[in-house]
Amino acid sequence: MFTDTHAHLCWPDFANDCPQIIQRAAAAGVTRIVSVATTLADAATTTDIAARHPGVYAAVGLHPSGASVPALAEVKQLAGLARRDKVVAIGEIGLDYHYEAKDNKVLRVQQRDLFWAQLELAKEHQLPVIIHNRDAEDDMREILDAHAEALPKEWRPWGVMHCFSGDEKFAYDCIELGLLVSFAGVLTFKNATEVADVANKVSLDYALIETDAPYLAPAPHRGKRNEPSFLPHTAAALAQIKGATVAEVAKATSTNAAKLFRF
Repeated sequence: MFTDTHAHLCWPDFANDCPQIIQRAAAAGVTRIVSVATTLADAATTTDIAARHPGVYAAVGLHPSGASVPALAEVKQLAGLARRDKVVAIGEIGLDYHYEAKDNKVLRVQQRDLFWAQLELAKEHQLPVIIHNRDAEDDMREILDAHAEALPKEWRPWGVMHCFSGDEKFAYDCIELGLLVSFAGVLTFKNATEVADVANKVSLDYALIETDAPYLAPAPHRGKRNEPSFLPHTAAALAQIKGATVAEVAKATSTNAAKLFRF
C-alpha cells in the first residue's frame, strides 16, 4: 500500500472528478493521500475534502509565493483551520527565491516572516510541517536550524522537504535537522540524474514519495495532469535506484509517513 504525501486535491484541476480520482488511487494501491493547501481558501477546501473521504488527510498552509503583510494576518485564520479533524500538518510553507524574490530583499523578508510564523503555528499545534524550498538553501538552513533547536527530540521527524531538488549535502542537512526527504515523479525523468543520485544516497528510513499532483506527472504519463494513482511509477523508479523491491519502498515510505503525520 502506498501513501501519497503531497497532492493538491483542493485545486480547481480536480474540482470535477475528485471522488473518481480518489477511487482510482485506491485501486492503484494508494490508500492514503495528504491533500495540501497553499492558500487560506485552499485550506478550507482541503479540510472539507478530507472530512468527506476516508484515507484522505489535510495539510493547511500559505505558500511563500503569496507572502505579503496581509498574508501574515491570515496565519491567525489558519490557526482555526489547523484544529479541524484530519489536519495532519502545516503546509505547504517555505521559501521560493526562484522568481520575483530572487533580487527583491523586501519580498525575501516577507517570505521569511511568513515561513517563521507558520513554523511557530506548527509548534503551537504540535503538527509537522511540509516545506517548499526553491533556490533558498542558505536562508532555509538558518531558519530550520533555529526552529529545530526549540523542538523536543522526541518530535522527530517533525517535517518533510517536499519534492526534493537539492544536492546531497542539503539532503543530509535536512535529515540531520529532523526532516524527511520526499521524492516526486521527477525520479522517472531521464535527465534527473542529480535527484536520482540523492535518492540513491538517502536511506529509505528517511524517504517519502509524493505526486505533487497535478504537477510533475511521472513517465509514462508526462504531459498529462498528474494524480495520486500515478504514484506507483515513482515508487518503482525509487526501487530501481535503491536496488530494492517496490513492496519494500511502499512499506518503508508508508511507515515513515505514518510516523511523521501520526495516522
